[in-house]
Amino acid sequence: MALNTSNRTRAIAALLAFAVLLVPRVGGTQTEVRTGVQASGSMKSPLLLSQFRAGSGAARGADEARDVVRGDFELSGIFHVRDVPALEGKLSPDPSLQGAVRVEGLVTKTQTGFLFTGEAFDLGTAESVFRRSYPYYPDGARRTLHRFSDDVIEALTGERGICETQVAFVRQIGKVKEIWVMDYDGHGARQITHDHSLALSPAWAPWGTEIAFTTYKRGNPDLYLFDLRRGASYPFSTRPGLNTSPSYSPDGKWIACTLSRDGNAEVYLVSRDAQTAKRLTRNPRIDSSPCFSPTGREIVFTSDRSGSPQVYVMDAEGVNQRLLTLEGRYNDSPQWSPKGDQIAYAARHDGIFDIVVMESNGRNPIQITSDAGHNENPRWSADSRKVYFSSSRTGSRQIYLMNADGSDVVQLTREGDNFNPAAGPRPRRSASTASPG
Repeated sequence: MALNTSNRTRAIAALLAFAVLLVPRVGGTQTEVRTGVQASGSMKSPLLLSQFRAGSGAARGADEARDVVRGDFELSGIFHVRDVPALEGKLSPDPSLQGAVRVEGLVTKTQTGFLFTGEAFDLGTAESVFRRSYPYYPDGARRTLHRFSDDVIEALTGERGICETQVAFVRQIGKVKEIWVMDYDGHGARQITHDHSLALSPAWAPWGTEIAFTTYKRGNPDLYLFDLRRGASYPFSTRPGLNTSPSYSPDGKWIACTLSRDGNAEVYLVSRDAQTAKRLTRNPRIDSSPCFSPTGREIVFTSDRSGSPQVYVMDAEGVNQRLLTLEGRYNDSPQWSPKGDQIAYAARHDGIFDIVVMESNGRNPIQITSDAGHNENPRWSADSRKVYFSSSRTGSRQIYLMNADGSDVVQLTREGDNFNPAAGPRPRRSASTASPG
């Protein structure tokens, strides 16, 4: 039975306090960020993950389920995971472990599929903080277990994780560039465009079933929309010249993009029905890479009006344009964090690109990658705890995921040349989950 609100609050507070005592800080420069993670070292909460039990004929399923859940908790950036045997008998409270968490799991076979039952305990009180059963078909195992992980993270922290989200990106093979989509952790990569041309700059719609992107399949750089439910794309903006760098407004009614219909690259707002285009910037230099703030009231973008590419911000109506980056001679591809407090961008120093995170007002820029090839295209995860980016550190460009402080870097792609990651939104929750019986 889940804890009530006051008990859950106390459990979370104890969890964080316990983490401070058990997990040592790693030396180096310590820069506090909003998530509570420290740059050059993470303060993570302890989580004991048991060996999942299995019913008759479900041993392999139990092992696979545990692998998925373990990966989710490790990638979350929240937990320090330790493997333990399955619980024998009743869990006894241990006040010295108040707030530490233990997760148990059981997989059983049903007539047409499987049933996973997962539970999380506060070791200090031995109380269950979360328990739920999930029916699933074999081909839906990863999706179901990602949902369990997100449910546990939400129960413990009050905020849902990103395990159910997806990432769009560009994969280049030879001279062809296509849009691909994969799970948040790099699994299940699949190609969605098959235009045998150049596709670039994917961006997710807020409802998560549509991706805007630029394609050269008709010769001109046009903006298209891909409907993931139908598996088809259709033109959105095919105005003469550039139609690039799309970014949806939080309400989905507008797409900010770069158009050169008037002879110069400027930032525009195009209505979702593609009928109205509002020009927001007006100067003889290049303005590009717009990105809405999570409130929809401001847009961050790149402009070289000062003589080199820098990050600027303006109101969504195009007024009050002002410079944000005061350091570096080349700063590009900014993106606002979903929580609104930070902006990530790529900065070039001595010919090398690295990822920088700053406060949304331009203060306290912190470089979070270094000494590892070119690092570009930063994109925030839905919970603002993670940053996706592309890097050439292995020789070819690949997609990586790291904590917002630059720690725990994980490579997600390995085939082809991959760049332009775009992290999708959390899926909309359905009222019920289909049962395989």
